[in-house]
Amino acid sequence: MFDGFIRDHARWTPRAPAVITATRVAAYAELDADVDRCGAALAAMGVHAGRGVVSVQVEEPYLAFVAMAALARLGVASSPAADHAADLRLVDHSRSGDGPPALVLDRAWQAAMYAAEPRPLPVLELDRDATGRVMLSSGTTRLPRRCAYTWGRLEHGNHLSLRTYCQGKMGAWIPLTGLDAAMGLTMAIGAWSVGASVTAPFAPEDTPAFLEALTPGLVAMAPMHLQRLLAALPPGFQPQPEWRLVVGGAPLPPSVAREARLRISPDIRTIYGSTEGGMSGLGYASGLDDAPGQVGITPAGAIVDIVDDDGRPVPEGQSGEVRIRGERVVAGYIGEPEATAERFRDGWFYTNDIGRRLPDGRIVLEGRADERMNLGGVKFMPGVLEAAALECAGVRDCAAFAAPDEAGLDACWLAVVADPAFDRSGLAPHLARYQNLPPPKFAWIDAIPRNTMGKVERTKLRDLLLAAIRPS
Repeated sequence: MFDGFIRDHARWTPRAPAVITATRVAAYAELDADVDRCGAALAAMGVHAGRGVVSVQVEEPYLAFVAMAALARLGVASSPAADHAADLRLVDHSRSGDGPPALVLDRAWQAAMYAAEPRPLPVLELDRDATGRVMLSSGTTRLPRRCAYTWGRLEHGNHLSLRTYCQGKMGAWIPLTGLDAAMGLTMAIGAWSVGASVTAPFAPEDTPAFLEALTPGLVAMAPMHLQRLLAALPPGFQPQPEWRLVVGGAPLPPSVAREARLRISPDIRTIYGSTEGGMSGLGYASGLDDAPGQVGITPAGAIVDIVDDDGRPVPEGQSGEVRIRGERVVAGYIGEPEATAERFRDGWFYTNDIGRRLPDGRIVLEGRADERMNLGGVKFMPGVLEAAALECAGVRDCAAFAAPDEAGLDACWLAVVADPAFDRSGLAPHLARYQNLPPPKFAWIDAIPRNTMGKVERTKLRDLLLAAIRPS
């Protein structure tokens, strides 16, 4: 499916850049030829649609792009490197390890593959309902669960992204989340579909130089990536104008959004989505100033409800669980009927996110149902406390969590990452200005533990605290 986009632009704009890495720029004609070479070499090794799902565990960035597109050209479903339930995996010499049967694409294999005469592979007529990509989700479950994206679902998701947050953009598209995240995969497919260039997933710390040098396009990231990017901006940083930043995966703190609008670009979009349900919210970061936690409105093609514990819609402005239905929702989790039955009910996907709808249609996320803190019978969402703390100058990052006190009752803690010169005594008075906040105990920490999409690992914070205060 998306390999066809590469083939098209190899004929329309053969010399336009298709892939940019730290060491090379590959034009569409070059990429298309390498996809054919790679596909032929994999087919000779017995890779075909009947082999099942193939996990791409290749470290070299350009080869990872080529291998993913080559599998699509063969009609083979691919999956991320962390998919240990794949039927087959492609590895380079440094990542053989344990897991499914592996095909080793070592340096000798790569040299022979790139040296081969490229011969166009046949154009396949793919079954739109067949699996084209397996993605892993842990955002709503805390455990890796496999979701099947059909070829039709991939195409539908691409159309949505192009008419929403990608609309009108060419240039370089930089997915800081990497291709193994749904956001990164969407960016790569979208870039190739319009003839833009997709970059290797640079680290945020390496990105400022590219923002100064590359033709402006899109940068997709989680809030933690944006925080790291801002911290890495060098003195005299002068980005090319008209970059668009797309931030999702976790709530974007208003203070971070304001700084990014001043220092990088005023064009910052917030998105809300999940591996299971696709994109369900799109807004502008400027809207965080009047509604912290807002993730915009729901694009056409999906329906979002806010419901109570019994699954009944709640009145506008009232908090409840977010549920989603529509063409972008997957059928369930592969091979996990119990988990599927828990989250997918009556055509709805229950996200486990707690939110509310504003009168203008925007969705405001307040946190996750399993993160709700119960402090002596008073239930509290940690995101409210975190948003207030991040408004205190000098607080770089923070996360609220609950841990038992001496009496065994849960107490509220706030882990804080602060500037070296930060006056710690000023944080408690700052928080006291906000109504209905529990007075937290503070844990000063070097970095907040987060997953790849920026979600706080609160259980890990709790365990670190208890280990630190437990008598030896």
